[in-house]
Amino acid sequence: MTILLVDAGNSRLKWAELDAAGNASVQQALAYGERPALAAFLDLLDRYPCATHITLVHVLSGLFDDSVMAACQERAIGLHIARSAAQAYGVVSGYQQPSTLGADRFVGLVAAHHLLGKKACVVIDCGTAITLDALDGDGRHLGGLILPGLQLAADALIARAQNRLSLSFEQPSVFADATSRAIGGGCLFGVVGAIEGICARMQPAFDTALQYVLTGGDAQRLQAWLRFECHLVPDLLMQGLRYITEHEACTRC
Repeated sequence: MTILLVDAGNSRLKWAELDAAGNASVQQALAYGERPALAAFLDLLDRYPCATHITLVHVLSGLFDDSVMAACQERAIGLHIARSAAQAYGVVSGYQQPSTLGADRFVGLVAAHHLLGKKACVVIDCGTAITLDALDGDGRHLGGLILPGLQLAADALIARAQNRLSLSFEQPSVFADATSRAIGGGCLFGVVGAIEGICARMQPAFDTALQYVLTGGDAQRLQAWLRFECHLVPDLLMQGLRYITEHEACTRC
């Protein structure tokens, strides 16, 4: 019996295997590159021919949704697609239309709520876009913000330049001595400043000090420059999917 936890994001497919004791393996990732996300997902199914169940979260189209369901049905693989809800798994959505909250954000909130012992927190996901979502100790989502991710911000700046420019995020300094480092450092410190400013503006809404959960592809790079302590959880969505898988299994029983 092989259970897979799968996160199909904008640029990468991430997954982990759940063992019989309910422990998740080390998260693995594969960039789509020039291939469509569905091709990467089908390759994953070929890689695990003994898979019996998949718990999936994705931010892709309805066509991807339909294609995944058809592929799993053809292979007799049980499938649960995690979706945003008004209330589920201990979390209450703060969106006026709960279904429009990204499913990955909802799964991240579920994970943080259970991993932190139900403490008030901000979940900061640093991927293609950066999302910040506030959650109180009772699991009530207060809402959040979305801003361009580190690479996306840099790409937008470079695209406006008349000359072809490179960039570097390495050894950033506010006194950059080359254009590549000026762009890289400017985008990095701009993103860091935005995160710190947003979190500072969220804190007054809470009676206790907020915890900060950092995840996503750029999480480790940004953590080094943030001026507050963070819980770095690279596999946050895998933890959320693991909890959802266990909850759904108990429900079926």
